[in-house]
Parts: sequence; C-alpha cells; structure tokens
Amino acid sequence: MINPTWVNTFITLVNTGHFTQTAEKLYMTQPGVSQHIKKLEEQLGSELLIRFGKRFELTEAGQKMYEFGQQQQAQESQFLASLSADDVYCGMSKIGCSGSLAMQLYPRLLQRQQEYNQLSFHVEAGPNQSIIRNILNDDLEVGIVTRTDSNNDLFFEEIGQSSLCLILPAQFIAKQSVETDSETKEPLNFDALNELGFIHHPDGAHYASQVLTPNFPESFKSVNQLKITGYINQLSQILLPVSQGLGYTVLPESAAESFYQPQLLHVYPLKHQVSEALYLVRKRHRPLPQRYDWFIAMVKETLAL
Repeated sequence: MINPTWVNTFITLVNTGHFTQTAEKLYMTQPGVSQHIKKLEEQLGSELLIRFGKRFELTEAGQKMYEFGQQQQAQESQFLASLSADDVYCGMSKIGCSGSLAMQLYPRLLQRQQEYNQLSFHVEAGPNQSIIRNILNDDLEVGIVTRTDSNNDLFFEEIGQSSLCLILPAQFIAKQSVETDSETKEPLNFDALNELGFIHHPDGAHYASQVLTPNFPESFKSVNQLKITGYINQLSQILLPVSQGLGYTVLPESAAESFYQPQLLHVYPLKHQVSEALYLVRKRHRPLPQRYDWFIAMVKETLAL
C-alpha cells in the first residue's frame, strides 16, 4: 500500500511548485519534505521529479503518480462525505418476502422508483427460512415472514395478517355438482382432495398443514399424507396446473386474487378460516438507512387493510 502521508506531501509539492512553501503548508521542515519524496520514490521504484536549482520538473512516473494521487484524494473526499449522508431518495433497498407478497408489493416499489430514479429495489421472493438466512448473511436488509426465529441477532415486528385459501380447479367443483344431487351433496372431504392431488411449492407443506388440519380433522393428520401431483417454485405459475384441473393447492388470498384467469379457479369456503401473522424481520443491531422508512410504512399500511 502506497504511504498516504508521502503521497500527500508529493501532491502538495506539485501544487505549490516549491519545497519551502510545501514545508510551510504542511508544518514540516524542507529536509522533511525532501525525505518524504525520496521515500516515496524508493517505495515506487521510480524517480518522480528532476530538480534543478530551486525548481523541479515531473518525470513521466511523477505525472502518473500525481494524477493517481489526485484521484485517490477525490475518492476519499467523496467517501467521507457519503458517511455523513443518508439520502432518503438514493440507494438500493434489499428486501425479501413470499412470492405472493412480492406480486402485491412490487408495483408500489416500481412506482416509487419512477418518482425517484436514484432509488432501486432488489426483491428476493422465497420461503421463510431462505429470507432469514439471507438477512443473517447480509444479502438482504429486511424481510417479511410468517414465522419468528429464536436467533437473538434478529428483530421481529408483527405488521399484519395473511389469509390462507384452499384453491381448487373450477372444473373439479363443476364436476362434483353434476355427479352429486345438490340436496344430498356432502361437504368436500380430504379423500376427494387427495384423489385430485396437491400442487406443491416452497411454502406448500406449511400452508397445507395450517389449513387442512382444522378443516379436515377426521382424515388429515400429517403433510406426509399429501399426494403430490406437481411442484413449482414460481408463484406466478403455481395456480396454472390448478386452473387446468391437475391438482389443488393452498396459498395466501392475494395470490388467488392476482391470477390472470380467476374463472378457472374456485376458492373453497372454509369452515375454519385460517390467517397467519406477518412479521417484518431485520438484524437487531444493524440500523437501517432512512430510505427503508418509506418501505416499512408502506408495508404496514398495505398489509393492515
């Protein structure tokens, strides 16, 4: 690493053009200035200036060193200025949430970015454990999850509720209505669901357990009973096989509402409605930049509706 003190002496010397003035400006002796220049030349292995009388001229290496030193000083000044600046309308926000929440929140983030083009958003959609892991690894700053964690390095704040839905193919319900007399039709049971098959996804087992346990207590005991007929980790695609009659799934209500062909789906009316708490999670001892204040306020407002 090039000695910054020697570089500063050299830059000052070039700017003043005089050893005596440099010594006065840096509160040094003239021999001290000469010593710094000599040590810098030895460190670089190149002669930086040619002295003649009380004047000097830079060598090619000296000119390059001067330009490099100026760049370093400018970068240092910019860096020091940035330490004290926390611009609400500038910088990247790194956020994690479920795919369904990403679909709900992302348009708001893009609108914010259009208003303030120095802002940018990195949104990572994934299951709870992935979001928490990425926050602990500093790959994300904040996340929205449905479960807390015992890690003392994390801070959780409840910010809203998410309703879970049992989503069936519309054609499955239509077929049942045709095959069963409407006056004697029995409520949907887990055996019929299992015959249809479950469309799995990253939060599928957790969501299924939450919804099926209280609504089908006689026959559903464990997620190990699920007959899985498909798996996909892209939220926008999870309901596609359901719409084509290939299975059922369990997702937050917002996911069903945002599907592009809602007429092909049937949200089954549950006897026991199931909602999950939503938690904002971040590192406990890591202050967030002020640009996150808007995001947190927007999320609380959106999810409290």
